[in-house]
Amino acid sequence: MTSRSGTPKITVIIPTRERCDVFASALHTVVVQDYDNLEILVSDNFSTDDTREVVTRVADPRVRYLNTGKRLSMSGNWEFALSHATGDWVTIIGDDDGLLPDALDRASEFIREMDVLAFQSTICRYRWPGNKGRQYGRIRVPLTRGEEVRPSETWMNRVLQGRVVYAELPMLYTGGFANMAVLSDLKRRMGAFYRSCVPDVYSGFAIASLLPRYGFSRSPLAIAGISKHSIGVDHFRKREKVQTSPSQKFAAEENIPFHKDIPLMDDGGYPPSLQVTALEAYLQSAPLRNDDPPALFDQQLEVILSATGPDDRDITNWARKFAALHGLDYELARRKSRGRRLLRKLEELPINFARRIKRRTLGSPTQTLENVYEASLAADALLRKKKLR
Repeated sequence: MTSRSGTPKITVIIPTRERCDVFASALHTVVVQDYDNLEILVSDNFSTDDTREVVTRVADPRVRYLNTGKRLSMSGNWEFALSHATGDWVTIIGDDDGLLPDALDRASEFIREMDVLAFQSTICRYRWPGNKGRQYGRIRVPLTRGEEVRPSETWMNRVLQGRVVYAELPMLYTGGFANMAVLSDLKRRMGAFYRSCVPDVYSGFAIASLLPRYGFSRSPLAIAGISKHSIGVDHFRKREKVQTSPSQKFAAEENIPFHKDIPLMDDGGYPPSLQVTALEAYLQSAPLRNDDPPALFDQQLEVILSATGPDDRDITNWARKFAALHGLDYELARRKSRGRRLLRKLEELPINFARRIKRRTLGSPTQTLENVYEASLAADALLRKKKLR
């Protein structure tokens, strides 16, 4: 419901489970937003820690506490939370993530000025204390600005080609916002909004498959946190180190099955590859599109191998299974992947150089940034100093 001032109602969803140690400051970054037309949904996936008490102590009428009543998969919890959202626009952040202090004001401005139904922003990346052995937090802040409207099909193809990562798509996750009408349409077409066990990546492909275009802001609105709880980062570590990790526990729980055209690892786990994850989400969202690129699996085998180090036995062994499943020539794909790898490195050189000179990293033994809220304030101060706010 749009307010009298013309600002749309925004729902911020924070799905969480047994992570009150990081969740408290993630919630704080949302509560401090100077934005009245706001609904904050905390979707607690049957936690046994102090999550509910954290919400109670906040005592903010904009915050609604939801409890699933039983343990759900990640996608199940996100679906549950979305079913309770009443905003015109929705965003979701992880329970170790955060928003920059003016994020919702800027999002509202973007909605007002851009004729789009979904948009994504670039993000800051924050490593919580204890990550990589450091006793202090660190945040990487992009010093970029500007907006653009992107053709959805073009950017989906770029992701499939391995030229950009899936975070460039309109994901309904940290930094991404979508109009509720789009989400309702997706649910009507698919029976549920989430049809993949990797809900954030799936949302990017699903929304891009439904909309011909979406917005992208180079000015960061949100912070992606990396903590001991982070499933995404943990999922791509060496497998022998993660047998009892959050990602392994997540994969072992009742969940939406991985797409039938993508084999699992020998131990039943998910393939530790960003490109495989993107392919899985793309395939699950296929009913929203008229057709897929020709020779999709041939292309993807080459792209996956090109993004994989030659000594990564996990993915090379998985790739042989994938090739056998689809009747592909593994050795031919491996040879072609070398050229792809070289071409991608050449393409990435100027991009990576530009990124390095257009970002700053904050955090040190004297600037400890002990949680994501402190990191959000430091990032905001830097952006204002650089006149990027």
